[in-house]
Amino acid sequence: MKKPYKIILALLVLLLVQPHEVFSESSPSLPWALLPRVKALDESRQNELLEVLKSEPNYGNCKNTLFQCLVAKKPDRTAVRFANFGGYLVSRGVPAHSLGFLARERSKFIYETIPQSFTFTDAPFLGNEKAKITIAEFAEFKCPYCVTISPLLKKLVNESNGQVRFVFKHFPLKMHPGSFFSSQAAVAAHRQGKFWDMYDLLFKDFNKQGMEDVVGYAQALGLNVERFKKDLEDPATQELIERDKMEGVRAKVTGTPTLFINGKMYHLRHDEEFLKDLINEEAERLRIAPPYKDWAYEG
Repeated sequence: MKKPYKIILALLVLLLVQPHEVFSESSPSLPWALLPRVKALDESRQNELLEVLKSEPNYGNCKNTLFQCLVAKKPDRTAVRFANFGGYLVSRGVPAHSLGFLARERSKFIYETIPQSFTFTDAPFLGNEKAKITIAEFAEFKCPYCVTISPLLKKLVNESNGQVRFVFKHFPLKMHPGSFFSSQAAVAAHRQGKFWDMYDLLFKDFNKQGMEDVVGYAQALGLNVERFKKDLEDPATQELIERDKMEGVRAKVTGTPTLFINGKMYHLRHDEEFLKDLINEEAERLRIAPPYKDWAYEG
């Protein structure tokens, strides 16, 4: 009766002493040419990342773990992208064990987030009107973080080779007195083709958005001031702002800024790297070339 126990004990010892697979260039099955951001990590961090990739399911076409989809005969592009972005985050000090949350959030964005429909026909935008990828921002002119993210959104458009456009949607908050009036000024300027100039001026100083201030801005921009004043008070101006806000409320916008990428609410960090990588992933899903070459991975 002792023999089976000895066999079991021997197997347990074998498992315990079996060396763990390491994530190094000595692993010939890994597509290292596609993994520059992983390759740049030291061996310790590579191995930490490996453990995550071995346990987390891939959310692309390959239905296996991220690791198994990497070492497949044809590496899955989603697994390649996630491994590289994970490598980037680990290189910036993000604990590898937290990447599982990111994988699940990216999966939700693709498969579970319901795209919303918005009215863009008369909305101000930057970029190529026919771009396949649209970033819609619900924002207001007394929102500190809207000011912070503004240069990034413009940069995403400017560096996208015409593949991304940025559309502004008004979402004035009652907690910020005067916010609705500031949107009225922006709409009035938009009617004379100067929305983005007024946008920049309004964001310069939250305390200078009263009637005298916005009329001064209109003069500085060379607008027809009388027309500007008339458009400012036009009921249609108010209706447009209210329409934007109602569209946001229906889409469950609760604060500003809130971003939607091709109609899907974006919940992750408003960092350049996060947005560029996710937009590239959206481009690949649409079977178009990724806009941002620094975040594209090709064999």
